[in-house]
Amino acid sequence: MRDAVRDLSHDHAELNRRVLAVGAKLEMLRRGTQVDLAPALDELREMLFLHFAREEEGLFPFVTDAAPTLAVQVQEMAVAHDTICGSLSRACHLARSGAEVGSLAALYERFENAYADHARREADLLSRLDELLDADHREQLAALVDGL
Repeated sequence: MRDAVRDLSHDHAELNRRVLAVGAKLEMLRRGTQVDLAPALDELREMLFLHFAREEEGLFPFVTDAAPTLAVQVQEMAVAHDTICGSLSRACHLARSGAEVGSLAALYERFENAYADHARREADLLSRLDELLDADHREQLAALVDGL
């Protein structure tokens, strides 16, 4: 049987790699190397939006029902999604419009910090879920997330 909690953790591992890769490309830009950052940012945005949709439409309602003690943490994470998505969307726009590298770098740094904080909170939530969920709950969660 597939484990949705573990799958969501693996999603974050891939997202983390992408965030670091975009940061490395941005550093190359800062040093004067010509790099088209827009495609990498757009790809990251699409992956992140899909990941967040799976959380907001599957994981979060499930957690609120199955583990109500985690509801406040879930709500905080949902609010963080808006901040993270907003800063990444603005970074995508700046990269496509040829904005000054310093402005793009400052915005991406804010995105990275918000994303890193969110990733830590999500890892904590998934760890707590891993301890709390029985086999039936895991199957329910897998079905919810698969449907998205």
